[in-house]
Amino acid sequence: MNVAGLITVQPDQTDLLSKLACMVGTSFLEEMWYATWLGALNAQEFDQSRKQAIMQAAILADYQATAPYGCVLALPDQAAAANIYRRSEMTDASWSTLEERTVSLFEASLSERERHLLAQRTEEMEPISGSDWLLRTVEPSEDFLYVSSVGVDSEQRGTGAFGRLFKPLLGYADEQDIAIYLDCYTDRLEQLYGHYGFELIERKRDPAFTIHERCMVRRPNTADA
Repeated sequence: MNVAGLITVQPDQTDLLSKLACMVGTSFLEEMWYATWLGALNAQEFDQSRKQAIMQAAILADYQATAPYGCVLALPDQAAAANIYRRSEMTDASWSTLEERTVSLFEASLSERERHLLAQRTEEMEPISGSDWLLRTVEPSEDFLYVSSVGVDSEQRGTGAFGRLFKPLLGYADEQDIAIYLDCYTDRLEQLYGHYGFELIERKRDPAFTIHERCMVRRPNTADA
């Protein structure tokens, strides 16, 4: 996927993929889904540095699995990065195939106990996560973008890095006349994405968790494309 103003990171740019994964993984320690997920790791056994390393490994596994399909995008100054799927560019890859590749790459970085605890928590959180809502929402032949993750360097917050990353994506979607789908877990993010034209599709809740998933869509604004 080629978006004006952003770089598409190639799979052989391993150093850049690792650098971006470290940046995004660190910022995602505060993201509510991941914070809840990492909560499965007992604080007495796993300190913050180990949780940070696990988070970075999770993002890197995503990038390694999806970079061959042009899904890893970043600002030229690397202040922010995103993992975004375009359905029509998945070619030979299905959702399940990419998930299997990601899990395989990620689990290779974990101990047996870490794999067990995080796999159990992932299963517990399934009612408030997963792409089932998206596949239920879109038409079988519909092309679309799905924002899997967006991260901003913690030292660049408040500098407009998020907008510099996100606005070109909106312009690209308008030019291509396709919708953008995403999910988020806080009121702040729901309001932020609402500012960019996203509308709520549904909320997914589970009494076992205090957080809930907001499933959102932004339809293309072809009038301004």
